[in-house]
Amino acid sequence: MKRFFLYSTQGKIIALLLLFMTLSFGASWFTVHYASHTAMTGAKEDKLMAITVLLDIGLGERSFNDILAARGALGVPRGEKIALLNRELRDITEEVASAYPSLGVGYYSRELDAILTYGPASEYSQTVGISIAEDHPGRAVMATNRAAVRRGSMVRGDIINAMRPLVRGGEVIGYIWANELTTDIEKQFNSITDGVLLVLFLFYIVSVFAAVVLFRRTMRDVSNVVKGVRGLRCDLTKTLDSTGGDLGEVVDSINAMATDILKANEERKALLMAEAANQAQRDFLARMSHEIRTPMNGVIGMTLLAKGARSEAQRMEYIDKIHLSASLLLGIINDILDFSKIEAGKMELENAPFSIKDIIENVRDLISPKADEKGLRLDIAVDGSVPDMMVGDALRISQILLNLLGNAVKFTLCGTISLELAAQQIDGGKLRLHCAVRDTGIGMNREQMENITKPFTQADSSTARKYGGTGLGLSISRALVELMGGTLSVASAPDEGSEFSFSVVLEPHSGQSGAQRGTDSGAAEGLRYDSYSLLVVEDNEINQIIVDTLLKEMGFSVDLAENGRQGVDAFLEKSYDLIFMDIRMPVMDGLLATREIRSIEAGWAVSGVPAGRPARVPIIAMTANAMQEDRELTREAGMDGHVSKPIDIGEIRSVLRTALPER
Repeated sequence: MKRFFLYSTQGKIIALLLLFMTLSFGASWFTVHYASHTAMTGAKEDKLMAITVLLDIGLGERSFNDILAARGALGVPRGEKIALLNRELRDITEEVASAYPSLGVGYYSRELDAILTYGPASEYSQTVGISIAEDHPGRAVMATNRAAVRRGSMVRGDIINAMRPLVRGGEVIGYIWANELTTDIEKQFNSITDGVLLVLFLFYIVSVFAAVVLFRRTMRDVSNVVKGVRGLRCDLTKTLDSTGGDLGEVVDSINAMATDILKANEERKALLMAEAANQAQRDFLARMSHEIRTPMNGVIGMTLLAKGARSEAQRMEYIDKIHLSASLLLGIINDILDFSKIEAGKMELENAPFSIKDIIENVRDLISPKADEKGLRLDIAVDGSVPDMMVGDALRISQILLNLLGNAVKFTLCGTISLELAAQQIDGGKLRLHCAVRDTGIGMNREQMENITKPFTQADSSTARKYGGTGLGLSISRALVELMGGTLSVASAPDEGSEFSFSVVLEPHSGQSGAQRGTDSGAAEGLRYDSYSLLVVEDNEINQIIVDTLLKEMGFSVDLAENGRQGVDAFLEKSYDLIFMDIRMPVMDGLLATREIRSIEAGWAVSGVPAGRPARVPIIAMTANAMQEDRELTREAGMDGHVSKPIDIGEIRSVLRTALPER
């Protein structure tokens, strides 16, 4: 009977089935075991690195020398410094050590070359004050300023050690660590895998019994399970088909384990992505700090030089450089504000007549000095298909052209920069304006071209260091082009230059010419206001001086008020032809002051306007609140116009020409 069973087809199939099941489940166990171990080890490393972050946060912004200085101990011997720092930092270390009893955590001072704390202190206080070995990985962490996780035999024994450089004031002053014994980790892992092994073993026994008793059913079910397990080896997102009986429970367990492993991997990926996002944010903030501080340093430094200038010519040279640095700073701030508005979906385009020739001339005037300074030739070609007057947002078109041409100059060492413009008629009587900027600069590879229009991104990390910039310009330009119904594209190759081209949809215009508009602008610039009286409500003394001086040069009689309350009182005491009103002020803001003035005027409309006063005095907002919603708030409060800070004299003249009647 035994011989018959073993040599029968059924016996051979069962024997092969048992062998196959044994091999399959052995492989499955190895897969689950390896994946679980990898996931747990990775999670432990992430947890230890996160604890070093907590220790860094616990220290705050202080450095070790800050702590010593606060205690007046900068000049004491090394041993006393170590003892004092140990007392100051032990509470932080002990708090973390008590929250995670199986860990060892502490601080190390690079300057003192000594361990300052090692918690829990009850076990490792004897290590305080000693130096780490020359080949200790902590020295590599401090030298490279890069966090690291290492395994090895150290003070506590065989451990996993997460180490983070401790940076204060841009200098690595030591490092922080959090470690855990590998024996503790293995115990935790074994407690999990032993249960999994037991489940798999029970499944194996039940499967063997079912294979003998219910051969046909077992053959079908086991075949499905084997196929499913094979699939799990390559793709843990797959699930095993559910079956009945005990085998079905094991299938559900395997599916649950695969889901848990996937979840652990996803959490690890999410953590890595969060860390990458945090790093990107830190890089951006560092770049912004550099970009803002550079022109700010120019403003402050040149101001100091201008104060001590020995000649008027030298003083004017310094003042010109102060103005240039301030303009660069304003450009950076405008980039950040534009990007914020685009991200919030609040970027609005103007739709007004403009002269493309005026735009080209302005762009040429701004770019030519930069190109001449580097010995570059600037060629601008406007096709005959481009009409002089069009309707659209001239400011944003100029911004895009200046951005592209500015980048071309920045990244071109020698050769030519060119701008070509052409236009074509499209459906609906509209125009499509095509612009192309070419250079003979450093060029880009395919990967750099794919990333170049992403926010805060430049061709590579060395670009920001060598050429500067916020990494926002091309992202803003692309968004503006898309808002105007067009597209922005780039073609480039390393060392062969680049070509940025875009098209925007505009409307034709057959009204007033650019020359006439220039005449109007010149007329506004030449106007005098010797018989006008103005009130300026502004709380900032420097802004008061600037506005007072500019307006008096135009002939105005100017009174000043430092807040909205004083502004309302001045309005009641004297008749003014126009009021410039700041928005954010102490005591009473500009919006509330304007509403009160309009309320007084409404009362006069009923009772009678006092003699010598206008029925309604024009009120113009003069404020740093330059967002569109800020303009809407000023209109709702009853203001008649809006002038943004920094103050543009041309904008002031334009507002005055509109708001004041001719005399």
